[in-house]
Amino acid sequence: MLVNEKISPRQYMIVTALFTIGDGILYVPSWLATEAKQDAWIGALLCMVEGLLLAWLYMTLAKRFPQLTITEYGKKLLGKWLGTAAAILYVTFFLTDASLILMEIGDFITTQVLPETPVESVLILFAASIVIGTRLGAETISRSSELLFPWFILLFCILIFFLWPQIRIDQIRPVLGEGIKPVVSGNLRFFGNMEETVILLMLFPFVNQPRKAAKAYTIGLLIGIFILSVLTLMAILVLGDSLTALYGYPSYALTQKISVADFFERIEAIMAFMWFITVYTKIAVCYYAAAIGLSGLLGLKSSRILTLPLGILMYNLALKFVPNKTYFDTFAFLIWTPYTLTYGVFFPLVFLCAAMLRKRSGHS
Repeated sequence: MLVNEKISPRQYMIVTALFTIGDGILYVPSWLATEAKQDAWIGALLCMVEGLLLAWLYMTLAKRFPQLTITEYGKKLLGKWLGTAAAILYVTFFLTDASLILMEIGDFITTQVLPETPVESVLILFAASIVIGTRLGAETISRSSELLFPWFILLFCILIFFLWPQIRIDQIRPVLGEGIKPVVSGNLRFFGNMEETVILLMLFPFVNQPRKAAKAYTIGLLIGIFILSVLTLMAILVLGDSLTALYGYPSYALTQKISVADFFERIEAIMAFMWFITVYTKIAVCYYAAAIGLSGLLGLKSSRILTLPLGILMYNLALKFVPNKTYFDTFAFLIWTPYTLTYGVFFPLVFLCAAMLRKRSGHS
């Protein structure tokens, strides 16, 4: 771990917010509407309660071991062999997440923005930018996020402002028309996306004021969930639940609806730029977490030497994991939520229980 790097609680909060939004800015409204229909926004808001529970779990662990990353908890709590196995699984999870997001970028660019461009070219370009960014460390990632966050908020407000005249309240009626079950089902899809924030525990030791880090994480998580909830509500109010569920990128479709005096219209670049901000932050954090986690396993003093080979591996995994969007949607619906549950809930609970047992038995 690069102990000489430090980030502020404010930067940690912003990184958490952008990470939480991440690739969900394009997909979450569709996922929720597929299950909950016009009540999709309720399923999104429920995640704020679940987010508080996750924040409590993660920050309770982080405050017990403020100088350790989550890949280092295992060795301290479970012993050398089980701890090493847990760390390897986490590094695999980080790299898998980064690879999937990279392929999402390639799919979005080649289907919506540059359809004539080979997906390999897009992946190489973005993978190279991620490798360069992570080689510069956590401080660079957090500072770039801090610089881009105000622009993201500005563009988000512009989007809401110009969509406001097209809102139709009847689109969200009847409320809970099909009961609570579809809402819970849609909420679980969103929860799977939220569990990925466990990766941010890899940055906790870098926060220069650990006592404020827990509050920063919680606020950032709630900001991210709130923005996704508002976006989901706007998609339902403007597009309707059927179109929101049908569109592969409903948030992108929202920007295509903007038209002011037949002059200011077709401003899809706003959503594309917002998405690039959040996705770059998320994939950079995932990739950086994989690099420092693996360097810790190998006993290296710096993770820089691993960034290039991991970048090549990430590129190849992206091509292998997700051959097309249909496959990705099926994978996300059926596999991703239980997969993230292992790393976002199961392992943290095991670590917390082990820490409590050690404390009771008198071990430090």
